[in-house]
Amino acid sequence: MSRDIPERDWKYMRKAQEELLAALFGRINRQSMDILAAAGQSEADKYRRLYRHLKDSNRIVADCFDDWSRSTLFAKLFQLKQHDLLGPEHVENLSEETRARIEALEGLRRGHAGEGEAGDHAAGRPGRGRT
Repeated sequence: MSRDIPERDWKYMRKAQEELLAALFGRINRQSMDILAAAGQSEADKYRRLYRHLKDSNRIVADCFDDWSRSTLFAKLFQLKQHDLLGPEHVENLSEETRARIEALEGLRRGHAGEGEAGDHAAGRPGRGRT
């Protein structure tokens, strides 16, 4: 199995990149507006929440879109999937090989996440869920 993404998947994802980025920016902006519109919070609290939100969001943008190249695209696909940006309509347009690689990596992640949470719980530490 090649480490690179098949050419057809690369071409498809290059076309979908702007749509995916726009969807992420839309989500970030909606969440930012919700933070600013929250009743019962001081302006300072809203600012701090917004700052954390934008800092976290910037990390997601970087994870999903920085260094977008054919050789890094598989990692980007996995990040897009993890951040609920790569929907079924996108996955179905990918080759069987790429879909199988994504599913295999998700299975590994689920297996490790379950082990980590059990280990954390047994050690008296809270689980490490996604935020």
